[in-house]
Amino acid sequence: MAWYWIIAIVIGALFVLSFIVYITNADMKLVEKIYNKLIAFHDSKNVDENL
Repeated sequence: MAWYWIIAIVIGALFVLSFIVYITNADMKLVEKIYNKLIAFHDSKNVDENL
């Protein structure tokens, strides 16, 4: 198989993967999970609230 076919297959696979992520909104679902973990981490910290 020629090198350009391998590159074409890789580019096609990346396009299909990015299209699936776009259609299923998977990127924002990942951001939501990370955001929830960060909120839980911040809420568990002991913070001095004296002004």
